[in-house]
Amino acid sequence: MPMTKSALSPPSLNLLQSPIPWLRAFWKFARPHTIVGTSLSVLGLFGIAWATRHPARLSPGTFHVWQGLSSLWLTWLACICTNIYIVGLNQIEDVAADCVEKPYLPIASGEFSTPQAKMLVGIAGSGAVLLTVVSHSLYLMAAVWLSLAIGTAYSLPPLRLKRFPILGSLSTLVVRVLVVNLGLYLHASSQLGLMPQVPVRVWVLTLVILIFSSAIALLKGLRNYNSISFGLTADQAIPIVWCLLTICYSSLIIGALFIPAINGQFLIITHGLALAYFWYLSRQVKLDPDAGDVNYLSCREYYQFIWKLFFIEYLIFSTACLLY
Repeated sequence: MPMTKSALSPPSLNLLQSPIPWLRAFWKFARPHTIVGTSLSVLGLFGIAWATRHPARLSPGTFHVWQGLSSLWLTWLACICTNIYIVGLNQIEDVAADCVEKPYLPIASGEFSTPQAKMLVGIAGSGAVLLTVVSHSLYLMAAVWLSLAIGTAYSLPPLRLKRFPILGSLSTLVVRVLVVNLGLYLHASSQLGLMPQVPVRVWVLTLVILIFSSAIALLKGLRNYNSISFGLTADQAIPIVWCLLTICYSSLIIGALFIPAINGQFLIITHGLALAYFWYLSRQVKLDPDAGDVNYLSCREYYQFIWKLFFIEYLIFSTACLLY
């Protein structure tokens, strides 16, 4: 008789009995790279709105500083709760696959039981909704509630959109590109007393995030040794990603001086350096010409590096706006 997962796994962790191991498991459960991305997007979009509300030539008052910081803190908490709900729900539904592909995740390893994980997801989802109600911001409410709804449709039946590569990727793109960038910017603007409109620089950032999100979607299945994304093998997908990001960076470098209310010189320098390093790292990816596959280690490093480039765009754009 085959052994079950529970027979192979250690007892689930208890927060009161083992607080440090529990917190480590919770950190893995929250998927740190998505927490970093969510945090930088909130910070970056608030930074762009703040640069519009308080140009560098003005000295903002104490009240406005406190108002901005308190709104930023509440928004960040709501978005982190939303993030934990979405990634946690995904892990609950994918536990069988994770036992093979990602055995280090808390449910797959037995650090968290499924009921524990469901409780954490329920608390995170409820917390996200409650924080949006407290904020009294229709923009934040719309952004968070839409994200929760799409995240639920992505993982849970009857829709379970992740079964379909194109629909699953589109749902992720809608949240990451439209809901986050436009919804959170409008929310930040409303909190800082700005007109509810999206400036050109935010549309440019949104287009950049769309390109990066598309590149990540193409590489997602290739982070493991012999996986295929959208029917593309590694030697087909990686050149497409190289072209996408090269065009993206080149366009930003050429058009940086024409984007209103942003420091074009800073954009040119930072994206020039990013493009040079991206080209260098792309040359390090080892393709097997016979199997058309990617060396596991180099593929994983490449995939993680694209995530880092994606994250840093929020810092680059917000800094360029604040330096204007």
